[in-house]
Amino acid sequence: MTLHQLRDRLSVIQITLACATVLAGGAMRWSSFIIASGFVTLAFYRRLPPETSASTQRGWTILVFLALLASTARALLLGELLDAGVDFLLVLVVQRFFNRQRAREHLQLLALGALFVVIGAVVNTGVNFPVLFAIYLVITCMALIVNHLLSEGERLGRRVQLEVTRAGTHSQTTLWRASASVAGFALVGGLCVFLVFPRFGVGMFLRGAMAEERRSGFSGDVELGGFGRIKTDATVVARMRPQDRTGLPDRLTWYLRGSSLDRYEAGRWTQSRDGEHTPLRRVTMFDVLAPGGVALGRPVLVEGGVDLGPIPVPGFARSTESVRAQMILEDQGVDVLFAASDVIGVGLVSRGAIDNRNRIRGGYNRELHVEKLPGPIQYEFVSRVAMPTTAELMAMGHPEVNDDLAAFLQGRGEISPEVTALAQRLTLGATSRADAVLRIIAHLRTFQYSLDVAEPENALIGRDPVETFLFETQAGHCEYFATALAVLLREAGVPTRIVNGYYGAHYNALGDFYAVRQSDAHSWVEVHFGSLGWATFDPTPDAGRLAGDDAARWPALAQALDAVRNAYLEYVIDYDLQKQLSLLKGLGATRSQQHSLSIDWKRTALGGGFVVVVAGLVFLRRYRRAAPSRAEQRLYARVLGRYAALGFAKRPSESAPAWARRVASAGAPGSDVLTKFARLYDTVRFGPGAAAPTHELRGLARQLLRRR
Repeated sequence: MTLHQLRDRLSVIQITLACATVLAGGAMRWSSFIIASGFVTLAFYRRLPPETSASTQRGWTILVFLALLASTARALLLGELLDAGVDFLLVLVVQRFFNRQRAREHLQLLALGALFVVIGAVVNTGVNFPVLFAIYLVITCMALIVNHLLSEGERLGRRVQLEVTRAGTHSQTTLWRASASVAGFALVGGLCVFLVFPRFGVGMFLRGAMAEERRSGFSGDVELGGFGRIKTDATVVARMRPQDRTGLPDRLTWYLRGSSLDRYEAGRWTQSRDGEHTPLRRVTMFDVLAPGGVALGRPVLVEGGVDLGPIPVPGFARSTESVRAQMILEDQGVDVLFAASDVIGVGLVSRGAIDNRNRIRGGYNRELHVEKLPGPIQYEFVSRVAMPTTAELMAMGHPEVNDDLAAFLQGRGEISPEVTALAQRLTLGATSRADAVLRIIAHLRTFQYSLDVAEPENALIGRDPVETFLFETQAGHCEYFATALAVLLREAGVPTRIVNGYYGAHYNALGDFYAVRQSDAHSWVEVHFGSLGWATFDPTPDAGRLAGDDAARWPALAQALDAVRNAYLEYVIDYDLQKQLSLLKGLGATRSQQHSLSIDWKRTALGGGFVVVVAGLVFLRRYRRAAPSRAEQRLYARVLGRYAALGFAKRPSESAPAWARRVASAGAPGSDVLTKFARLYDTVRFGPGAAAPTHELRGLARQLLRRR
């Protein structure tokens, strides 16, 4: 492979790697990348003219100008600033590949690749970025070296260019070794700067995907038939660490509450805004839910400080038990926070000035919303996960339904009389509200859980999907079961609402956290029980609730990758001043009360000594490899001096073989030996270096130096 061919391939590889960092971050459309790749491929297959004609240059200038106008209009009118900018950079890449005759065009391609990597560093928070960046750095260093050699050849003339190309082609192994060394030093230097340069805690903002389209198993509303599409998606959407994991199983069965909906129509649940509005009150570090103006939590003294505890509920023995957990929630394109039901309060965990702008606000039906910038968010919640027992619910009898609960009794005017009749039949003779709920659930549990729900051939046009589920298919997934329970209970005069969120989480032992996945998305029902408040009921069969547990094709590998990604996010993307100070403290550097720097010299010396030893070993190995090279250069210098004294000084632009040929053509003494010496020196000095015949080189040098 010639040096020009190598430069072309390196330009393609570095641009591809740079684009890959942006693609993986979701800030580049695959369609744009594929189109640009097609044009670049065409640029390589077409015959490259020695020079670009004036008409072609004008054509490209007009095209780039039009692309700039289109990108500007797209950014201003559609608000697609990032997408427009990335696509414009791709246009510039294509233009440069079609006109890459000289070194400066390849240098511009390197600059465009660097811009893509900068964009990727912001939008790509995956573990793939450091891997892609390390490879990109080696390729780019090699591309810079090769391009510099060829640019010097272009500057010094055709003859020198040929010599440089020939020498460089035969020295590619050495060039690759040099580029890897430079890239390694750059990575080490960058790591040192990253570790000790003051951090400002913006990682939680930068770690979020900035793409406009986000996938999520969660949705702000419920449409019958929606959940079946995401039960096989094992993407992790949240990571949770309970404060006390004692007695917790590897598969949590908490209901992680998100949105709550009270209006049903034509197979779709939405929020009417006529339901329960839940304000928040500040208690300790938490925003506590306060329905009706009464806070659900209160400060409690614990070892080491003050915590948040739930207010006791009469008739509910375990109402004072609670759990506290920390949650890192990925950006899902909605402003809803998730917490185990029944949630008492939520507190944001701030990591810097950007996080300090986040605000929690209460919504309807005990929803929790957050006002924040794009990106994941970290918070803690305190919840009551224990539910009233069946006996405690039975003891409530038939609680009174007042006007405040009217929104949770809403039913469709077009509901089939069959649904009303079924509700009355199932609840006939029920001794309590709990008895009525359990009777309907028992009926629904006879249905089949299925992710593949097909409309029956004899279904009536315009018939409500819940009626088809109840009387024809009797098969569906969680939102069918939850909707059927809510609708039947409303027909029986029982206040209900649908809740949309996630069912449980999966323990990751490698990362020591619980992972909430797309496939855990779930719908269930909350039923009002007077002074006991809202109680959770889930009519979906057990097999349906756990249907997403096998979503990961290789569970062990998926857990390992997620643990690595979480560690990368926590210790690299979220690396802040607090972690930096902890690291420096571990190395022996601390701040005294007078704000002066105090260093534990023993610990620092131990770490520094280790670095010095490693560096010394690397240098020694390098010295041993380089020592013969310096001896060969001394022999070469002596031969050059010998012939310079004869009037045959080597020119700066000449290689050793070229100089020997000029000397031989002038009839200088010992020309035949000099030609052999020059060729052998070129091989020993710039070749691969394996089994180099240095003894033969010394013998030839002695012959030349003995001549008078």
